[in-house]
Amino acid sequence: MEKLIVPSILSVTDVVSMSDRIFKIIQKLIGNDQKLNGLYEKANLVYKRLVKNQKTTNKSRLTEELVNLDKQRDRAFVALRDILHGMSISLIEEVNSSAAKLYATIDKYGVNAYRLGYKAETSVLISLFADFDLADRTQLLADIGALPFYESLKNAQAAFDAASSQKSDEKTVLTSETEAATSIMAEMIPALTSLVSLVQLYTQTDAETYGESFNQIVTCITETNATARARKTRKENEPVVVKVTQPEK
Repeated sequence: MEKLIVPSILSVTDVVSMSDRIFKIIQKLIGNDQKLNGLYEKANLVYKRLVKNQKTTNKSRLTEELVNLDKQRDRAFVALRDILHGMSISLIEEVNSSAAKLYATIDKYGVNAYRLGYKAETSVLISLFADFDLADRTQLLADIGALPFYESLKNAQAAFDAASSQKSDEKTVLTSETEAATSIMAEMIPALTSLVSLVQLYTQTDAETYGESFNQIVTCITETNATARARKTRKENEPVVVKVTQPEK
């Protein structure tokens, strides 16, 4: 049976699906057979761990939320930057000198800070806030009517920080409470093999009772292997495409 199940080509999803199908076939055979039932229960415990940890590896809902919140703070940053720049080059003397001082601070930290990665952008904004929160700078922002736009940026950053912190906490909890699904799969294969091997042995002595179920199990494993091999072949035949991308946020 070890030759029927080919671990090297199987994904976690393959093993979960195959195990589920095999368990359903074997359930009707368990009856009062303690040996078969024992192997079934042992394999099923590993299966439950595998399913649980497979689900926890799914993409966090906070990942997409962080993307959206990052876009929000980017918009707020660009709005404040462009407003101050526009005022700094205006012909209205009452605002251009004040705006120029404020824009110079943004220029110091980087007018394209919104293009940086998550951590780098946060670091820049923290430094910018430290300058703009000084009494004289806050007064300048108020004098030229740009304070609401600055507050908008601070609020956007606060929302991003909150989600980022929540995701960090979530990751810590998952790390401490979960196992690597691939490691559990390494336990699942031998447990499943032992279970199916026993059914195979029983088939040799009582084909009438176990033969049909064993054939169903073999069909299940064969189909799973075929799907896995086809996927492997597709990946091997895919052309290599080199992409030049911006650094990830």
